[in-house]
Amino acid sequence: PCNMTKIMYPQFLQPTEIELFTIKDQIIEIPKCVILFDKWVGQPIKETFGGKPIVSVDNKPMFAELAIMTHFIKDGWQARWIETYGKSNKEPICLTEWKDDKYKNQTHSPISDKEILKLLTGIAEQNNNSYSGCWDVLGWKDDKVVFAESKRIKKDSIRSTQVNWLESGLKQGLNSNNFLVVQWDILL
Repeated sequence: PCNMTKIMYPQFLQPTEIELFTIKDQIIEIPKCVILFDKWVGQPIKETFGGKPIVSVDNKPMFAELAIMTHFIKDGWQARWIETYGKSNKEPICLTEWKDDKYKNQTHSPISDKEILKLLTGIAEQNNNSYSGCWDVLGWKDDKVVFAESKRIKKDSIRSTQVNWLESGLKQGLNSNNFLVVQWDILL
C-alpha cells in the first residue's frame, strides 16, 4: 500500500488516490490528488501559452501549474513552476507568476536553495543530462521535497519523458512520496 505518512502535503493537495507507473517492469505507486479549481471569469488573459485554461485562485487568474504552486506557498512551502519548454537540455525557467505577455518575456525566478539546486541538477544528470520531463511544480519545506505533475482530467496523460524524470529522481534517492500527480479540472 501507498505510505503517505512520510510527507505532509499542502492541505489543498492531500493525496486520496494513487497513480501507477511502470519502471523497468516494476510498478511504482505515486500519490495522487484530485482537485477542482474555480473557472476564471474576470478580464480575459491574452497570452495563454498556447491556449492553456485559466483557473481562479484567490480571485486571481492563473494556469493550473501556478495554482498548484500557490497552494504549496499558502501552506508555508517554497515552490516554483519549472518550465522546460523550448529549453532542450538547458536549465529550465522557474516561474512564480505569469505576466500577460509572451513566454520569452516571463521573469525567471531562480531557486537559491543550494540543496534543491543540487537535487535538480543530480536528477537531470541521471536523466541523460536533461531537464526534459521535469514535473511541473517543485515544492520544498524543511527537509521535504515534492515534484507535482499537473494533469487535467480527461485532457492530459503522463508522457514518457515524465516517467524518465520520475525514474531519475528515484535513482537520485527520492521515493514515491516525493512525487505527486495532481489531477484537476475546472468547476463549472
